[in-house]
Amino acid sequence: MAKKRWNVIDILIILVVLALLALAVYKIGGGNKKETAELADAVDQTTYTAFIGEVRMPTVNALHEGDKMFDDKTGIYIGTIKSVSHQPVMKNVLQLDGSAKETEYLGYYNVRLTIEGPVMEKDEGYFVDGVVELKANSEMPIVTKYAQPVIKITSIGT
Repeated sequence: MAKKRWNVIDILIILVVLALLALAVYKIGGGNKKETAELADAVDQTTYTAFIGEVRMPTVNALHEGDKMFDDKTGIYIGTIKSVSHQPVMKNVLQLDGSAKETEYLGYYNVRLTIEGPVMEKDEGYFVDGVVELKANSEMPIVTKYAQPVIKITSIGT
């Protein structure tokens, strides 16, 4: 029986497989700690405000300080509610003499939330977790433990 001899191609294949294994161990084993630390340093806890218009009192009562908020589309954590305030909705109602009078729209409230979350500022704008973009005057559906409203971002501050 003839002996098998190693040729150059067999040795190159073994070297490539070993290099790929070493690269996988480097990536999984924490070789990217510097990049991870830089990303963590870039993410600051930023306070921003949001508005929820014309909701009923059960929705107002379902929003609590300390509740965590998540983006409804991606499920990504976008922040924690720091304060909740609400006011009755006021609407202009046409009177019999043709004038308009501002009156309370019974049972409906406007809610203002102050939220603190991990917002990263990039050249393109503000991002939560590097994925969910925050823009002033943009609406986004969110989820908390007890409510699922649509918020409108009113301001983003540092």
